[in-house]
Amino acid sequence: MGDLVCIKSWSTDDDFGWISMPSDYGIVLEVIEIEHDYVFIDQKIRCYNYVIYWLINQTTETLPDIIIEKFSDWTRRVNEK
Repeated sequence: MGDLVCIKSWSTDDDFGWISMPSDYGIVLEVIEIEHDYVFIDQKIRCYNYVIYWLINQTTETLPDIIIEKFSDWTRRVNEK
């Protein structure tokens, strides 16, 4: 909790494909474990929902962890290019 996060990426449309620029930044307020067994490449994994307060839009939203990225990780990944 308390991490600065952004959405990993999203699709604008068929012409432009996937974009990795965050449209908003948020603070993780709560982590909720999803009680279901998921298997990814022969491994059981845990999945979570994050309750996030978005700073620009000033809204709160619950999203799955697989589409959320720490802002510091996003910054490092973008600077590697």
